[in-house]
Amino acid sequence: MTTTTLRHLATWLLVITASIPAALAQESPSDRFRAVEAYTRPAFTFNTVENQPLSVDEWAGQVVLVDFWASWCVPCRQEMPEFNRLRAEYGEQGFEVVGIAADDLDKVQAFLAEVPINFPIIYGDVDSVMKIAAEYGNNFGGLPFSAVIDRDGNVRYVQRPGLVSFEDVEAVVRTLL
Repeated sequence: MTTTTLRHLATWLLVITASIPAALAQESPSDRFRAVEAYTRPAFTFNTVENQPLSVDEWAGQVVLVDFWASWCVPCRQEMPEFNRLRAEYGEQGFEVVGIAADDLDKVQAFLAEVPINFPIIYGDVDSVMKIAAEYGNNFGGLPFSAVIDRDGNVRYVQRPGLVSFEDVEAVVRTLL
């Protein structure tokens, strides 16, 4: 082979190699969520405000938004009405929202007395809840944080830091329904 042929071959090899990660990367329909390579949802069981254990397995076969929040988190509080709207809009299509509060029971109950919620709320101590949030992809360690699970039980999208809107969540949920 000539030097020119080798250069052309090397150039094409660079172009092809550079395009592989872009081809494999998943696109997200919302800039507030990052598409991730699907992985099995981590298991969890926390108590409801009625002191009944509830597991993630409860929602097998549904598209689920798992929302990690706390009563003291202002953006968390702002997202809750949006999640109510989403559940009302898409619940009959197999969509569920599950709120996991990193809080004490009395604070969760006080919040729920202020803000009517139409989806399941469970709670746990901050360390336990944040450990599960990290397993779901919360690599920034803050709240609010949400992950979207597909019908096969795989995490598909994770929230970027900051507040999400109805439209942000709707865009990713619609891809999975």
